[in-house]
Amino acid sequence: MADSEFAPKDIALMEHALRLTSGFGPWPAGPMQRLLAQSRVRRFARHELVGVEAGEPWTFTIISGHVIVGRTPPRGPRAPVTLLGPGSLIGLVRLLENTQSIASPEPGQRVLYDLSACLDTMVVQMPTHLILQLLDEQPALWREMAVMLMKQHRQVLDTLLGAWMGSFSQRLATTLERLAMLYGNKDGPSIKIGLRITQEDLAALLQVTRQSVNKAFRQLEESGAIDISYNSISVLDLKVLRNHSNALQ
Repeated sequence: MADSEFAPKDIALMEHALRLTSGFGPWPAGPMQRLLAQSRVRRFARHELVGVEAGEPWTFTIISGHVIVGRTPPRGPRAPVTLLGPGSLIGLVRLLENTQSIASPEPGQRVLYDLSACLDTMVVQMPTHLILQLLDEQPALWREMAVMLMKQHRQVLDTLLGAWMGSFSQRLATTLERLAMLYGNKDGPSIKIGLRITQEDLAALLQVTRQSVNKAFRQLEESGAIDISYNSISVLDLKVLRNHSNALQ
């Protein structure tokens, strides 16, 4: 179950997480404290629903863990579309789209997005309207927030394109390369992906079976591109992994 109980020590945790992002980093103490007073830390177990586009609009910043973003069109099944990790800001852009739209679609015609936790995940949950109010009160703060959102949008778009273009082996290699670039930590000559992502998670994201992911992982390991242990993935040779991404199938 999600832990929604507020604890005073969470104030420091939330501010630390927000200050690490470029969008909230330059905020003065006054606006930051007003935001923190209305925000809270939420903790979720694997597969638990983090948020959905319904009711009160919330914005989330991921502290630890990662979430899979799902998309449900007006007519059609839900499908996972991308994976986001620590530092990602979720929910703000969607509300901006709705407020700027001249003719908002009817509720039954909207594409809905939801967030589900992969393994244990911790987020800062913030009221979106308050964020917008504080930004409007100090317009200079909009610049860093806009730059952060545009950069994140570019990263998500690059990841999406890599996940859906080419053969499955190419798509998996490209996805691993993008995750290494976004969430990787240097560990000697290798890059350890800082997300405890499972084969099941990748299978859902790439819309294939877990067995297909397992087979492709073995091929990548045999080529010396990656190493897998305890749900941890390390890129041993980025050049070899990129060769798999660009290989003609």
